[in-house]
Order: sequence, then C-alpha cells, then structure tokens
Amino acid sequence: MKGEKLMNQNPKTLLKKNPNTLLKDIIIMLSFICIGTLGRLLLVGYGIQPFPNFEIIMVLTFIAALFIRPHFAFFVPLISMVLSDIFLGNPLFVGNAMNRIVLFTYSGFLIIVLLSIIGRKQWITGLESIRLKNMGCAIGLAIGFVLLYDLWTNIGWWYLMYPHSLESLILVLSAGIPFMIYHLLSGVLTFLFIALPVVSHSSLSVSLPIQKQEPILQKIPLIAITGIFILLCFI
Repeated sequence: MKGEKLMNQNPKTLLKKNPNTLLKDIIIMLSFICIGTLGRLLLVGYGIQPFPNFEIIMVLTFIAALFIRPHFAFFVPLISMVLSDIFLGNPLFVGNAMNRIVLFTYSGFLIIVLLSIIGRKQWITGLESIRLKNMGCAIGLAIGFVLLYDLWTNIGWWYLMYPHSLESLILVLSAGIPFMIYHLLSGVLTFLFIALPVVSHSSLSVSLPIQKQEPILQKIPLIAITGIFILLCFI
C-alpha cells in the first residue's frame, strides 16, 4: 500500500515534503567525488575502460545537479577531475598549451552541471519511470550533453594547438569524430543504466529526494562562475 501511495504522488509534491538536509547534501557530494575520482583512476590509470572515452563523471555530474544543492553539485566534477589528474600525474593549468586544455575540460563539465540545474524540472519529469519514453529521454540527454561537451573541448584543442582558421577547425572537429562516437556510446550507456534507474527510483523514494527547484536569481552566481571559467580558457 505504501509503495502504491508513493507511485501515485507527483514527484514535485514529494520533493517539497522531503528536502535534503545540509548533512545529506555534503555526504552525497563527497560520495560522488570519491566515486568520480576512483572511477577515473581505475578506468584511465589502470586502463580498464571497456572502450576508449568511457567515463562516469558526466553522469555523476548530472545526477549531482538533481540531488544536491547547486553550489555543491559544482564541486563534484571539479574536485573529481582535479584529484584524479593529480593522482594520474597530469600537469594542471601551467606549462605548454596542451596542459591548459584542462580549463576547457573543467569548464565543459561546469556547463553540463549548469544546464542540468537549469533544466532540473524537465529532467525529473523525463526520467521519472523506466519506460520506453523515459529511456528515449535518457538517450537524448546523453547525446546532447556529450555533443556539447565534445564540441567545446574540441574548440579548446583548436584554440590552443592549431592555427585559428576555419580549415583547421574543421580538421580538428573531423579528427575528433571517432572519439566522439565512443563518448556518445559511453553517455548513452551510463545515462540508461545509471541516471535513469537512480532518478526513477528517487521519484518514488522518501529517503532519496531530488533537490527542489530554486528561483532563477539563485542561479546567477553559478552562471557567473561558469562564465569566469569560460573566459579563463581564452586568456
């Protein structure tokens, strides 16, 4: 009876009754950071990726944007990437142009988390149950986020490493297509088998509420932070 009652409730109504506490948000944030960092170390550092460009930080970024306070969600991809880069021995920010590409990769994840926060209400509705329609939404989100992220980071490679001409930009984008295909496969698999089950379960769970939607004014600092990271990419 309790399960049927929860299933009949609107997910947005359920969220208002069960807001996340500060402590729960911190625990979720730290857990996601640990999973993201360890996951990247295992996949990249130990070479156990099932195929190139398979990663889990994007899906963790998306889920964090739904479950915890927006300013905490921003820390998930940033800290996960920084810590894993340090452990992997990747130079950060300084040195030659190749090392500066991290600004594009980091800001790319910030763009993803910002879009996830802004569209939170729509994403919750689109992933609230495991049905064919919701599976289509998960696949669409994965494709959209991956294409945006890869386009942005490819622009970074072009800006930092190649002549600033249309021909070289087309060359970079063309060369990145095989990697993009693998990344698209990674996004589709992780959003279908991680994001969709987690979000659909949370729509029925009292103990795992999705973060409530904030007024647009509260998103301005997050937009500003993302904008600053984007500007730093071109300095």
